Amino acid sequence: MNQLRKGKNKIIIAAGGSGGHIFPALSVWEILSERHPDMELTWVGSSHRMESTLVPSKGINFIGLRQTEIRRKLSLGNIFYNLRTLWFLKLSIFRSIGIVRKIKPDFVLTTGGFAAGSVGLAAWLTHTPLVIIEPNVYPGMTNRYLGKHAKLVFTAYRQAEKYFPENITKTTGSPARREIMLSNRDDSRKKLGVDENTVLILAMGGSQGAKGINSALPDAIKYLVESETRIKFKIVHQCGKGKSESVIVDRKRMPESIYEITEFINDVPLYLSASDIVISRAGASTLSEIACRGAASILIPFPESAENHQVMNAREWEKSGAAVCIEEKELTKETLGKQIELLIKDARLRKSMGDNAREFGDPSAAETIADCLEYFLNLK
Repeated sequence: MNQLRKGKNKIIIAAGGSGGHIFPALSVWEILSERHPDMELTWVGSSHRMESTLVPSKGINFIGLRQTEIRRKLSLGNIFYNLRTLWFLKLSIFRSIGIVRKIKPDFVLTTGGFAAGSVGLAAWLTHTPLVIIEPNVYPGMTNRYLGKHAKLVFTAYRQAEKYFPENITKTTGSPARREIMLSNRDDSRKKLGVDENTVLILAMGGSQGAKGINSALPDAIKYLVESETRIKFKIVHQCGKGKSESVIVDRKRMPESIYEITEFINDVPLYLSASDIVISRAGASTLSEIACRGAASILIPFPESAENHQVMNAREWEKSGAAVCIEEKELTKETLGKQIELLIKDARLRKSMGDNAREFGDPSAAETIADCLEYFLNLK
């Protein structure tokens, strides 16, 4: 255990690439910073991904490194891309070692992903305590490797424990944004003008959208309308920036009152807390938020996610009765439309699915991790 040193405590967070890596780390930091206002944070991530704008907007000191992911499909173009990735990784490791030596943090916290690998390696090479948060059922390559050198590992799923040393691993659930837990369903529905007799469906493919969902969903809802479902419903479809023109909706059958399209939702907690059904990818951050809200969901995992981890996440939820999983290779207007119809008609099924989803989420996960880190630093 570290002894509390004189002066301010300093930490480095290495996370980025997607919300599934960023938001869990950010949630833990929010707790730590409130409890210890003098604690200093430096966030290291990719210089050209979402963390490069999101993290500085929170007033956090950010250092961007030029980093790219490994492409797993075999092609000549991807071979050259991966060689460039390895070159960037080499440069990032040297720069990360310099960053860690200069800051001398009490520990480095990482959630994995390509944006965290170099800093995690630098922590190991400089004998700096490394803490890992693993938000997926199947840990990514970065965390599986770094886990051998970590001091503490926090997993979202018990199934992930077997990939890390038993004596340092604790299952806490995946930390979710505080706004998700604080949003009130009745207030949210009132703000959005949705009455209690309307089944609200939220479809999200991420900020960049999801081509498969954008293509299948309008036809699935049209199929639903044509089946003359008598229950009143409305869908809000986040299609991704610049993608609205590619979402073809039959406005004669599906006016805005039934099918609303938006390129980006600024206040996801508002819409999520108001929703009865969520249609989404199966990334770690989205799942933790669905779990904390206890929403019924249809998961359409991203087919090219690293090591197929989104499919594994979605299948685990489906096995537990917490969601329906439709892989993109199975995605048609009929398969999606029938599942939406089933959930719209069966309120008991929605409740059962939502209750099962709650088993995968713990609203206190961020506080639990913060408690452990305080103990680790002798701050308690």
